[in-house]
Amino acid sequence: MLIPKPAQSAYENADTDIREMLDRMIAELQATPSWEQRSTQFLEIIDALELAFEGDEDADDEYDDDGADGLDTAALDEDDLDDDDEFDGVEFDDDEDDEYVEQAASDGKVNGWHGDDVVPADDGDDDAVVVEEFADVLPFYVGAVLERLGETKIERPEQAAFYLLSCHPEHTEAAQSWLEKGANMKRFQKFVDETPDYEAILEMMDDRYGEEDADEDEDE
Repeated sequence: MLIPKPAQSAYENADTDIREMLDRMIAELQATPSWEQRSTQFLEIIDALELAFEGDEDADDEYDDDGADGLDTAALDEDDLDDDDEFDGVEFDDDEDDEYVEQAASDGKVNGWHGDDVVPADDGDDDAVVVEEFADVLPFYVGAVLERLGETKIERPEQAAFYLLSCHPEHTEAAQSWLEKGANMKRFQKFVDETPDYEAILEMMDDRYGEEDADEDEDE
């Protein structure tokens, strides 16, 4: 499945400190030869980012030294946040893994976090707001890293798994289209079942965006 180039760049819209941190992540992933190994490396990077975001003193120094301040505050431009975001493309149920994984490619939808230019802002930005959930900034980091990898097609379930997490609609649509082909959904399900750290990320995203869906239903 071909991966279109994102219409907007998450990487280019980030400030210098964030780009330097992204560059280190990208270099690590580029040095990993296959997505079977790269998926493990990517999960370790995400774990370090989350620890830094939460202000954990034991977070990986590689990301904590240069990126922790931005992650602790998780400041985003006001215009980049959309109260109407929905987690449309994927729904998860702790007791029914098969169901929530299959939802990843259902109805031709894309994940609800896509399409907003969610970019960590400079600390001095007067229009910045504090984001309390790591799930709000994770798609930016995943999307920015993936766009710089410059891959042109999706070929493996591990690869599709991370493209599903991207802020770029081009990435999520490509991943979902790949999942719809042949036995790819079963391959993806197997990856999720065998990778509890990734499954935990899916559950985190569902917890975050499921809340928004519930709030919107109540408002209606």
